[in-house]
Amino acid sequence: WDVGQGAMDDAGGVVAAWEAVRLIKKLGLNPRRTIRVVGWTSEENGGPGGRDYVTAHSKEYHVLAMESDGGVFEPLGFGFTGSEKAFDIITEIGTLLTRINSGTISRGGGGADIAPLMETGVPGMGLRVDGTRYFWYHHSDADTVDKLDPDEVARCAATLAVMAYVVADMPERLPR
Repeated sequence: WDVGQGAMDDAGGVVAAWEAVRLIKKLGLNPRRTIRVVGWTSEENGGPGGRDYVTAHSKEYHVLAMESDGGVFEPLGFGFTGSEKAFDIITEIGTLLTRINSGTISRGGGGADIAPLMETGVPGMGLRVDGTRYFWYHHSDADTVDKLDPDEVARCAATLAVMAYVVADMPERLPR
């Protein structure tokens, strides 16, 4: 399926999520709730990773699921699926990202990997990036690490870190 290294799709998203958690820890921040990074498998082959995750973690309460599966280009914000009340909270959190131009929150978000979790009622969101170059690399020989812009990857990680930390540290859980 993947003839290149998969650096943009989807190693970049996994690395950005991992870096987000590393940044939170490096800053000495300890949110009220756990932030978990999951490297999903086989999305293009029917998505068993997302379904298996839900089965394995069905007794755990998940506040929010976030997905980064559009490459690690310039981050723009998030697409969000959840209640109106939760959308308002996420939109307010997005204002913290205005300085790096990645705070726009729009309706409709998630992704194939977190869809099974969202089907259980968990709000979901997907990192939105400038995807104009995504299909230059997607599942091609060109999907190699030299195509990643370190600044764009860093801003994706920062965007994920801010959103994950603030949601995980809110006094109340994100409403459903």
